[in-house]
Formats: sequence, C-alpha cells, structure tokens
Amino acid sequence: MLKDTVRTDAYRDFIYGNKHLFKNKTVLDVGCGTGILSMFCARAGAAKVIAVDNSDIVIKAREIVYANKLDSVITVVRGKIEEVTLPVQQVDIIVSEWMGYCLLYEAMLDSVLYARDHYLAPGGLMVPSHCTLRLAPLSDPDFVLDKRDTSFWEDVYGFDMSAMTESEEYNDTNIGVEWMPPESVPAESAIFLDLPLATITPEDLQFTKPFAIELSKGIESLDGWLIWFDTFFLPNAGGTLPEGGVKAEDWANSGRDGIAFTTGPGGQDTHWHIGIMLMKEQDRPKALSKGQVIAGSVGYKKLESNGGRALEVSIRWDAEGTSVQGEQVWACK
Repeated sequence: MLKDTVRTDAYRDFIYGNKHLFKNKTVLDVGCGTGILSMFCARAGAAKVIAVDNSDIVIKAREIVYANKLDSVITVVRGKIEEVTLPVQQVDIIVSEWMGYCLLYEAMLDSVLYARDHYLAPGGLMVPSHCTLRLAPLSDPDFVLDKRDTSFWEDVYGFDMSAMTESEEYNDTNIGVEWMPPESVPAESAIFLDLPLATITPEDLQFTKPFAIELSKGIESLDGWLIWFDTFFLPNAGGTLPEGGVKAEDWANSGRDGIAFTTGPGGQDTHWHIGIMLMKEQDRPKALSKGQVIAGSVGYKKLESNGGRALEVSIRWDAEGTSVQGEQVWACK
C-alpha cells in the first residue's frame, strides 16, 4: 500500500498542506500499520499521536518511529480500538486508512466510527472526511470472453481439471477486482451512497439504495457492473460536499479546499482497483441505445465469513422501456 502513490500522496499532501490543523493537536491513527500516517502527523506539528493496530506490524511500527526520532511524539498501542485503553480521554483528529475493496470490504470502518464516538472531541476532524460510492455499467465483450474462457482447465497436461472453473475469480458470484479503462464504461457513474465520516453510523453501512444511469453511447451488450469510490479530505470539520456530488478527479478544479482521489477509471490505478461484477450469461442483453436509462437498486450486506470482513453486493436493474432487467448477488470474500 505504501507504493500506492495515489493513496499515500493524498494523505501526505492533506496533512502537510494543513499543518495549522495539526500543530499542537492530539491525533489518533486507527489501524496504523507501519505508522506512515502517524509520522506525517508528527512531522506536521502534532503534539501527541497515538497509533493503534491489532497486528504484529506494531513491532515494526515502533522500530520505524524510533529510527525516525519521533518516539517522543508517537505512542504505538497494540490491540483493537474497541478494547485498548488510550493514554488520553479525547483526541482532536482521527486519521485512518480504513477503505477496502468496494469501499466497505474488511468492515474496518466500524472500528473508526467506534473511535470517533468514544474519543473524538466535539468539533474534531475526521481524516478523510467523506467518501462516495459510485456505480457504472460495464460493456466490454472481449474482457468478458477472456475472463470466462475456461478452456485451459479442460486439459492441463492431459488431465481434466474443469472442476477448477467453479473457483475462478470471475464466476457469477464473485466480485473481481482490477482496474478498467474508461472506454469500457458507457455511461457517467451514479453515486449511490454518500458517507460523511463525521455523522454516518454503523447501521448506515448495510443498505439498499436506488440508482439511475443514462447510457452515453450505444452498447453491444450490458456485461456487468463496476463499483468504485471517491475519497475526500476536507479541512473543515463541518464541511460538506456539493449537493448532487462531485467527482474526485474534478475536485482540484472546483475551487474548494481539500484533497480528493478516485479509485475509478477517471484516475490512476490504485491498490483498491475497481469492483467488477459480471452478469450471468442469460442476463446479458445484446444491445442498448444511447440515452437509454437503466434504473434499479444496489444493496450492501456484511457477511460472517472471513472473520466478518466479507461483503455481499446485490444489484437489481431495469432498462426503462425495454424487457431488459435482472437481479444478481455477488460477494467479496
């Protein structure tokens, strides 16, 4: 993740570009990993940084903090944020890189919201401050053909291994994760969930939300759906995004303060890539026209598998004025 410059540069640029917000403040880093975000905050002038993680990485984090002579500012604590005892009762800022595939895979946001509700002082700042989830149709028959080609398994050194096709990444139930080029996206994406980190609740993270998308060009087939997220760093704790939303890639030209990045096809690839949900073959319509509106709903549900980290996504769609419709469920495990 440290090699993901889109991700790491965004945090660095926001923290270093707003040193007045961090100067002499107490900061909590939830899920600190190697401690890079904690060290950004310390270098920006924070008086105290508490870095919390529940894995063996804290051993390395302590070594790294000491090697960079920041141990007088940064305290590394091992454990779950819900269970540890912090050396302070309140913090001024919470910083965390909690985002997962399709944003909510891994369910780490729940821990960040716990930290917010138990430790963040009134008027405190969440870094990042907002995320938006976006949905777009996928139309790329060559991509589907390549991902659905299972002929390799029919003869592997003379053996029939076709049973392996059931566990292939791009079957009808798995969410694939990789980057897609803009030309595979035949419509403007639609925001189906806005997450203001200052106010959103854990209950808000399981939902069914409507969407409507208008095709910007005619397509040979509707092959699936793409989900990605935009992340925003606003310097004002009470800041809001423009009504109706804004693309992260347009944020720099919006005249507003802050930093933003996208994991979608409008920006550079990131380690999160894009969530790809291919349709069942029988649900792939053969053609839709420019201007055609596809409407429906997107549902997110947490699964108990993989230690409660797994995510189920359901999409229902209906191309208005046609018989094209469908409903399907995928999982990111």
